[in-house]
Amino acid sequence: MALSFKVKAISRKRFIKNIFLSFIFLSSFLLILFSKSDYFVINKFKSISNTYLHPITSFVTTPLKVASNLQTQFYEFRNLKVENKILKEEIMRLKKWQALAIHNSSENRVLKKLLNATNNNLSLVKTASILTRNDFLYSKMVKINAGLKDGVIKEMAVINHRGLVGRTVDTSINNSKVLLLTDPNSSISIKTISNENHSLVRGADDGVHLVSAFIKDEKMPKVGDLVVTSGSAQVFPADILVGKIVKIIKNNFYVLPFVNFKNIDYVQVVETK
Repeated sequence: MALSFKVKAISRKRFIKNIFLSFIFLSSFLLILFSKSDYFVINKFKSISNTYLHPITSFVTTPLKVASNLQTQFYEFRNLKVENKILKEEIMRLKKWQALAIHNSSENRVLKKLLNATNNNLSLVKTASILTRNDFLYSKMVKINAGLKDGVIKEMAVINHRGLVGRTVDTSINNSKVLLLTDPNSSISIKTISNENHSLVRGADDGVHLVSAFIKDEKMPKVGDLVVTSGSAQVFPADILVGKIVKIIKNNFYVLPFVNFKNIDYVQVVETK
């Protein structure tokens, strides 16, 4: 009985040991299989994701990216518009300053020339600027901002840095009208610098030249001669530059004035000392 019990006990232990070993082996196999299968499933999922889910995700997110880019561009464009507006305003300010600087530079240049224009035989009455012009057709006249309060009266000579401009014909308290040399009703006593041939000239019909109205002793001057005021009339002092003889037609000669009447801004009213 005792031997039989021992044999049964040994058989039971061996059985339990075999079962335990089998369980360990099976557990190890299952763990290895699960590990391998888990890695395979993950790779499979990644493959499916790359193949199917990524294009879908890209398709879904593309409008969002486009909208985001459009919004960014809109903000940048709006900022550019603001910057462009600021730059335009700055350019306008700079142009105004530039125009003012050019005007002041031109004004200073003319005034400096005027300061050097008055010779020792002349007395400066007033430096004035041109207010209005009326030098169309046969009427050749300008209005200046100097009048009786400045000592300006009728029949005073008006010059600029290039020579004789005309004479005052009408004065008020603050303003005066100046009859230009080129007006047909304006006559000036002149002489040539080379040989002092005396003549009388008036404004030509072309509104540009002066034409001879009288030649003393019928001594015809030459083309190229320079002419100045003779001083024989009381209105114009002597030796003020008038112009240059440019042509002779029949018994008349034509003088081109030194003054550019289309471009006069400042003048001087003068008288003999």
